Amino acid sequence: MTQKDSGWWTDFFDPFRPAFDLISRKVTNAHVNYFIKKLNLKPGSKFLDCPCGIGRISIPLAKKGIKVSGADITKPYLEELAVKSKKAKLKIELKHCDMRRINYDSKFDAGGNLWTSFGYFEKESDNLLVIKKMYKALKPGGKFLLHVINRDWIMVNYNPRGWQRINDMKIVEERSFDYSKSINTGIWYFIEDGNERACETKIRMYSFHELNAMFKKVGFINIEGYGSIKDEPIDRHKMMMFVFGTKPKR
Repeated sequence: MTQKDSGWWTDFFDPFRPAFDLISRKVTNAHVNYFIKKLNLKPGSKFLDCPCGIGRISIPLAKKGIKVSGADITKPYLEELAVKSKKAKLKIELKHCDMRRINYDSKFDAGGNLWTSFGYFEKESDNLLVIKKMYKALKPGGKFLLHVINRDWIMVNYNPRGWQRINDMKIVEERSFDYSKSINTGIWYFIEDGNERACETKIRMYSFHELNAMFKKVGFINIEGYGSIKDEPIDRHKMMMFVFGTKPKR
C-alpha cells in the first residue's frame, strides 16, 4: 500500500464492522430490488460493487443470477465476503484495491458506489476520479448508481454528538462541520469490554446539484436523483440520495 493510499479509512473500517449488522435484511432486500429495477439488471448482467464491503448488496444480487464483481480497500471485509460467497456457492470476483485504482474498461452493465462510500478524499479531484473510474468500467449504455447521504439533510439535522450500542459495543461519535469545504470530521470511539479505540474520519458531504455537476463533467447523461426507493424528489427532509447516470452509447 502506498503512502497515498494510507488514509483514515485504513484504520476505521475494522472496528466499524459491527455497524453493518444494524441494517436489517428487510432494508437490504428493498434496496436490492430497487437497484435491480432502476439499473435494468437481469440474470447474466455484470455489476461492479465498489466498494463492496462485506457483500451486503453483492451477495443478494449474485443470488439472483447477476455476475457480481467487488472491490474494496478493507482486506478483512473481502475475506469475510469470500467465505460467505463460497458457503452460498456463489461466484463473486473480488479485488483488493483503493476505489481510485480500479482499472476496468467497458466491462460492466451497471455499477454502484453504495451507502455513503464517497467523499473520502481530501482532494476533490480524487473524489471525481472515483466517478471517472466507474464511468470507464461501464459498457456503453451502462448505468451507475451513487447512494450517499444528503448534505442538505445533514444541515437540518446536524448533531455534534451521537452514540449507539451494537451488542456489547458502544460507539460514540463527536462531529464538527467545516462549512467552507462541506467536510464533516468525526472522532469515533469504539468501546467494548472496558477497551476504547478512537478513529477519525473526514468525509466531504454533497448536495444533489454538486453531484449532478460531477456526473455531467465525467460524461454521464440522463442523470436522475431520488430521495427514496419510492422515487421521491430529493429535498432537505430526505436523508439519503440515489443518483443515477448513464454512459452514452457509441
